[in-house]
Amino acid sequence: MFSSRINMINTLWFISFIGMAITGFFPLILGNTTLNGWWMILHVSIAPLFSILLAIGALHCAKKMGIDFKDAPESKLSRIIFWFFLFLFIPNALSILFSMNTWFVSSTQYVFLEVHFYSAIGMLLLVVLHFNFSRKNKG
Repeated sequence: MFSSRINMINTLWFISFIGMAITGFFPLILGNTTLNGWWMILHVSIAPLFSILLAIGALHCAKKMGIDFKDAPESKLSRIIFWFFLFLFIPNALSILFSMNTWFVSSTQYVFLEVHFYSAIGMLLLVVLHFNFSRKNKG
């Protein structure tokens, strides 16, 4: 019963991650310089679900993987990718939250948007690496 819930959370998280990647990067691939319109609305609508599911999944995976890299069923590389992904999520989330506040001048808000963009690219690459290595480890 518990593992089916975790599988559901992981599946929903992955779907929301794909949604975030598509709504975040596809408009830029099409030639837009900024995220706006329906792409922005979809991206912002998926973000809370993504964050909540990531937090739940991260707590479960952190308990399973451990911090010390000893006596865990996953490979060391898989654990490094997992922790680095979580590390990148912090500036990704905080930079977009800070960029929406008026506490900072416009140039600083622009820097926050750049941090959000590049940390999102790093997160996307880490997910691709994780699935690449987990596919190779299965056979």
